[in-house]
Amino acid sequence: MRLALGGLLLASAGQSALAFDIPPPPPPMYQGLIFPLFPGSSAVPFSGQSGSSSSSKTSAGKSSSASPVNAATLAAEPARVQAHARELAALVPPAQREALAQAYSQAFEGYLQLERKLGLPENDVANGLAAFIAGNYMALNQVEVPDASFVRLAAQLREALPRNPGFSTMSGAAKRKLYEQSAMQGTFMAVARLAFLKQPQPAAEQNYRAAARASLEAALKVPAEQIRIDAQGLHLGKATP
Repeated sequence: MRLALGGLLLASAGQSALAFDIPPPPPPMYQGLIFPLFPGSSAVPFSGQSGSSSSSKTSAGKSSSASPVNAATLAAEPARVQAHARELAALVPPAQREALAQAYSQAFEGYLQLERKLGLPENDVANGLAAFIAGNYMALNQVEVPDASFVRLAAQLREALPRNPGFSTMSGAAKRKLYEQSAMQGTFMAVARLAFLKQPQPAAEQNYRAAARASLEAALKVPAEQIRIDAQGLHLGKATP
């Protein structure tokens, strides 16, 4: 998830830059709908050898224009970006809500650029959740997630979500909310990391890393140190020697 678009957002969105001074809100309230993402999973739900199919693998450096569409993971309801941004921003003090809501909306526009760049299916909840995981992972660990690794992560989620009992019973409106809020929060966290690289703010960065840790652990139910993203996608659990 090399957010070249992060530079675009930082250059054009003054409100977003201001919003980075705001302590991040707690993990989204919708987490109870489907989290943990992998109920009853083993320590490592995915690897290069299992939990995947050849059709979902993407070679490094290539666009994933052939990413398969899974109708079960699509958010078919109309977009509600502004409303969902305001809902997330409502978790912070009133004086900060408008700036944060604008920042989330701008982050979602940046996410859509990434979605188009990588040739990912539009309105796919799996892509939004991949952005949520990757963005918080980047913010916590101060690393980048390459495009190919992000595409692989999205493919894993596209396979896994239909088997998640909570997700399979979600309404169309709930899927739309999950898609938009996951994408905007994950992209916002990734762009915040770039903002701190450009203009260090040690205290604010510490708050963001703590929020990223809480979000990852809420979603994946393992310690953040046991979450890894590489060319094979997402791995959970202690790394084997």
